[in-house]
This record gives sequence, C-alpha cells and structure tokens, in this order.
Amino acid sequence: MALYSFGAPKIFAGYEHISFANPTTPLPVGFNNIGGYVLAFVNNAAFPNNKILQVYWAGVKYAVTPNVELTAAYYGNKQNSYGTGADAGCSTRVAGTCSGTLDAFSFDAVWRLTKHFDTYAGLMYTGVHGGLANGYVFHTTDMNPTIGVRFTF
Repeated sequence: MALYSFGAPKIFAGYEHISFANPTTPLPVGFNNIGGYVLAFVNNAAFPNNKILQVYWAGVKYAVTPNVELTAAYYGNKQNSYGTGADAGCSTRVAGTCSGTLDAFSFDAVWRLTKHFDTYAGLMYTGVHGGLANGYVFHTTDMNPTIGVRFTF
C-alpha cells in the first residue's frame, strides 16, 4: 500500500495477490483444532486448480478548504478461472469458479463543522462480471448512497 501527499491532494494505492490452494498437509476428520474444536467435516480438495484473487485500489483525497474534503477512489478484484471439467477456462457467470471481475467507484465529501462534529455524503457504484457475478439473479450493478453526521471524541 502506498500513500503520497502533494500538499492538498493525497494519492493512495494498494495491491494484494491472494492464492488459494489445497493444503500441503491435509487434516483428518476428527482433528482437534486450537481451542479444543473438533473438525467433523474436512475438505482438503476444494481447489483442484489454484484460485488467484487480485485486489487493487487507488484514489485521491483533496482538501478543498480546511473544512471540506473530497475523496474519489476505484477498487477492483480479478479472479482467475480455477474450475475443472465443463467449467475449465470459463469466463461467464455460470459458475463461481469462472474468471471474473468486480469494479467499484466511490466519491464522498466531508464537511467539518467543528473539531469533533462533521457531516458527510457519498456514493458508491459496484459492478460484478463473469464468475464473481455468479449468484446475482437479476442485477449485477448497484449504487449505494450514504449521508450522515458524525461526532468523534
């Protein structure tokens, strides 16, 4: 993750590379886990192919005045196709193992009324595609507004 400040604008960005794979040391059914929990069901073969999830984000925050701050950001996820058989190499929403993406854009404004009291408003747009849209029956996009007041100690 990176954060750069050029006076009033602050730029931030980050990236994660997450790999999901079957365990190299499989756990047996009945394994006593930390805290005395017994694993009654164990799946040591959930990923016949490694699942790779890439998560990235970038944005900018700008102080218009000492009391008003605007932020715009982009967030993304990218998943590879890790299924087998008929789902091998797929990029549609037919299965959650197909490759897919998530894109999200956000914008918000904060107005500081006093040292401890502010008000804010924002909007986030999200869209899912391919395998990450599996399970979304009707809509694969969404807009979420927010507005509120906040008191901090």
